[in-house]
Amino acid sequence: MRWAAGAILTLALAGCFGGTKSDDVRNSPLFSKQAPSASGSLVQRRTVMSGAVTVAAPKGYCVDVSSLRDQASGAFVPFGACAALTRNVADPSPKTPAFLVASVSALPTAVVSSAEDPEALMEQARAFLESAAGRAALSRSGDASTVTVLDLKIASGVVKVLTRDSSDNRPASLSDTTWRAFLSIGDKLVVASVTGFTKHPIDPRNSLTQLDKFITAIKGVNPASGNNGGGLGGIFRKLRN
Repeated sequence: MRWAAGAILTLALAGCFGGTKSDDVRNSPLFSKQAPSASGSLVQRRTVMSGAVTVAAPKGYCVDVSSLRDQASGAFVPFGACAALTRNVADPSPKTPAFLVASVSALPTAVVSSAEDPEALMEQARAFLESAAGRAALSRSGDASTVTVLDLKIASGVVKVLTRDSSDNRPASLSDTTWRAFLSIGDKLVVASVTGFTKHPIDPRNSLTQLDKFITAIKGVNPASGNNGGGLGGIFRKLRN
């Protein structure tokens, strides 16, 4: 099962920025001169993977439908400030905008479990995410040498990691620093991320606050989300061994 856990986590992490297909993101109204979204089409949530998970964002953010992907194998749901997507200052926007992404994939059946001990989950997560294999999974280019793990936290069964990635595989306007959260919802793994913009930097504390609001929004629209990290420890444990 190690290969299954590794494939799931790597694909989910790659999905945070479209992996090597980040041109899909660069062509969105957030990063290009493509036509803006219509104000009337803005949505703040999206149900994916045949209704299995609903992804929602904090106030001021809307789904970037131009870059959204929803397939049987997983989903990639990016969010930007509503006003940035429409290029209309009259539309909603957070005080300090960031680029938010939620990627959703299936948890391997063998690692779907009940509540995880917080200390054990932290140990398994740290061991993997700080390893060469973990840093390679966190890298947009798949190269462990580009990633530095700056912080790692766990709260209420959610693993949060702050990284700096020197890979070139991202839109030039995005920061190289990202907060990510790993949470399980039913039999699905959700990786939520918050990345600031180079022209409007966000400090790590503000970025973490936005990540926490993102997590709260996602949990709030998924009633079955309170499983205290069930499955996450299994994934990190199998990756480590």
